Amino acid sequence: HVWFERSEIKDRHLVTKRLREHVADKSKLPILIFPEGTCINNTSVMMFKKGSFEIGGTIYPVAIKYDPQFGDAFWNSSKYNIVSYLLRIMTSWAIVCNVWYLPPMVRKEGEDAVQFANRVRSAIAHQGGLTELPWDGGLKRAKVKDTFKEEQQKNYSKML
Repeated sequence: HVWFERSEIKDRHLVTKRLREHVADKSKLPILIFPEGTCINNTSVMMFKKGSFEIGGTIYPVAIKYDPQFGDAFWNSSKYNIVSYLLRIMTSWAIVCNVWYLPPMVRKEGEDAVQFANRVRSAIAHQGGLTELPWDGGLKRAKVKDTFKEEQQKNYSKML
């Protein structure tokens, strides 16, 4: 595990340094990263954090999608408390998960980290039959910025 405080710029630089050193050492195993930074309800893929796509190296994308046929693994924390969620999970007949290992991907010439992250996200979304969302997981727990609301309102008014 590499723990860090996202709001601390020094921590972010330290994590980037440690990740680059790890990727450069060919004797080490690949790093498992969840670039969304949070979980979502099994219907979409949120915007990826660009940090893991800035360090270089090969990305081995994995698409994961739960099949809720026997039990839903998604925890809607605004609807269920942790005790009722755990009770539902522990009494489920099975938690079925589809996992697809996609072909390795590398950053293309002239492609920045955000473009690379979006390309990987698109491949994962396509494979899992998921919708791509243009925002990150921070919106689950934070107030929507006024600039984002204004942009959406402008787009909507253009449609009308």
